[in-house]
Amino acid sequence: MKKSWALMIVLALVAVLSETAGCVAPPPSPAPPPSPSTFNLTFKYGVGAKNELNTSQRTYTKDMIMDPSITVNLSLSKEELDRIYQKMIEINFFGYPDEFSVSVSPGESVGMVTPYYSYYFKVEYDSRVKELWWEDDIINQDKKAEKLRELITLIQDIIESKDEYKQLPLPRGGYI
Repeated sequence: MKKSWALMIVLALVAVLSETAGCVAPPPSPAPPPSPSTFNLTFKYGVGAKNELNTSQRTYTKDMIMDPSITVNLSLSKEELDRIYQKMIEINFFGYPDEFSVSVSPGESVGMVTPYYSYYFKVEYDSRVKELWWEDDIINQDKKAEKLRELITLIQDIIESKDEYKQLPLPRGGYI
């Protein structure tokens, strides 16, 4: 009988110690990769990808649709470039194929939109270059497309927050 009690006490101690060990804080998650020493982005978007941000030239070109495009000086801060780079890391942008498209399973209905936006990225970072082209004409649900749209929205929000962008005239006309 004494051995049973002793065994139960040992088992209870092991259980308590196991629980306590489980309460220890997990190791910290790895820090996001540091921003590269060189990071430049050419980002084209819109119908025909006619709008363009070029961080190495510090310019932005706006598609004026019926009128000639307008190019202005526009620079992004180190913090804004870091936010873009960190978002790229978060969504595994550098793992996307050079030509991205939404994949549709055989027999699945395909939803398409016209006119549609095209996107082109050329990212230069630490002596490497990543390019990506995407014709965003398929509207079917796709996780990778959603993540890429998050990055696109971030970049467009940064561009549109700039005074240089806000001072540009509205284009005449539209695409149909």
